[in-house]
Amino acid sequence: MPMAVLLKHLGKLTANKLLAAGSADVAAVCERIQDETALKKAKTHLFNILLASENYKRGHGKRSKLKWEPDRDIVQALDCAFSKSISIVEPTGKRFLVAVDVSSSLSSVTQGSSISTVAVAAAICLVIAQTEPDTQIVVFSEGSVLPCAVSSDMTFMQVAAQLIQTPGGSTDCALPITWASENDKTVDVFIIFTNNQTFESENPADTLKTYRQVSVTRKGIQKSCF
Repeated sequence: MPMAVLLKHLGKLTANKLLAAGSADVAAVCERIQDETALKKAKTHLFNILLASENYKRGHGKRSKLKWEPDRDIVQALDCAFSKSISIVEPTGKRFLVAVDVSSSLSSVTQGSSISTVAVAAAICLVIAQTEPDTQIVVFSEGSVLPCAVSSDMTFMQVAAQLIQTPGGSTDCALPITWASENDKTVDVFIIFTNNQTFESENPADTLKTYRQVSVTRKGIQKSCF
């Protein structure tokens, strides 16, 4: 069974008693989905592992009546597979600012999937934090931007818990860029997550253009002084 098919049908296999707790079949499945070589060979995308993990932990199908009791070993294997797949990601060496909009409920479902927006945001934050050494992660809403304590040694659940601690307000996607400019942050890549309708005080594209212009000017001054 191809890796992608196996990940997709873990719930069904468990519901049909083909994967009984403590069985040799469960051990074999766990070994396979944690095999870094197999993950690379199958070109398994991080999001596919996250999707399989969150769907399996839920214990029931999204639309069908199928139900199962999540096997603890399989859950741990999926978490391990996600962690191992991060090591496959090649770093760019760029300076990142990842901003997560907490203005509305992060428990809402991500469009086109069956998992929560906080799960997706936490996963991407963790991947970038572990892959790119020069990364700043912040949360923003209602006119404020706050640094978020996410480190490369944290687990997926710890990152998700950090993101939902800040109370919400209105959404302004220009805020993280303005914050970077006001705090003299040098950023090559801005990644801004939002699941809400935005109410910008100014257009984010214009704000980014201004930030880039100021950055170029600042670099020119620093080079001249040197």
